Amino acid sequence: MEKGRVTLSYEGYVDQLLLLIKEKRDTMMAVANKTGYISEQTVKCSQDLDKLIYQYQEIIYEKK
Repeated sequence: MEKGRVTLSYEGYVDQLLLLIKEKRDTMMAVANKTGYISEQTVKCSQDLDKLIYQYQEIIYEKK
């Protein structure tokens, strides 16, 4: 095992991913309120959020 690396259970990984999704969504809304809904910063946050949601959907789909 690599130094400083933590191995998460499936449930732990899902929980961590959901937390990251919530944090990114909150960040995106704050950025949108400050810079506008079509600003470059908001769009970047939205794209990052899309990637996290896609990861979440992939692991949920694999579990079924």
